[in-house]
Amino acid sequence: MIDLTLQFKLIFFSFIFGFMFSASLEGFNKIIKKYSTVIEIIFSFLFIVFMSFLYFIGIERISNAIFHIYSILSIIFGFFLYDIIIKIIANNNKK
Repeated sequence: MIDLTLQFKLIFFSFIFGFMFSASLEGFNKIIKKYSTVIEIIFSFLFIVFMSFLYFIGIERISNAIFHIYSILSIIFGFFLYDIIIKIIANNNKK
């Protein structure tokens, strides 16, 4: 069983990571569009590997690499919350 404070740290880190992953993926996709399909696939793979490496370093430092189902849900929630916030900002700027 994981200590409650560790769980909160892990969930918060996962949420922030999901949010930042969505933001960096959006920027990465804008940059990579101008290259050929083969280059896009290679760099996309390397980007995912790099982000996964960063995440596992983070959870290793926070909770000795204990991975919990709440981490996955928190990453997904952070990822989609970024998209929702961007859509709200875009709609407010159109008005």
